[in-house]
Amino acid sequence: MYATADWDRQRWEKAHRYYEAHLHQDLWGEWVLTKVWGRRGTLLGRAVHMPCASYREACERIAALHVRREQRGYSRTANARH
Repeated sequence: MYATADWDRQRWEKAHRYYEAHLHQDLWGEWVLTKVWGRRGTLLGRAVHMPCASYREACERIAALHVRREQRGYSRTANARH
């Protein structure tokens, strides 16, 4: 099992929108990538939990998200690590 220091949280923002990716482990030690997005300043939004086969796969998914968010005009904000 990995330490919580291996968990990661990324956030991207643009004008009125935000997108977050949270990498964490569930109760059984399996890696989960949680994606959260919505409109800034409101409670509207959505979250999707995606199980990952390994820590490496989860990191690759976050890297792909980073590329996609920047292609869509989002800027990454300061990371909040657990």
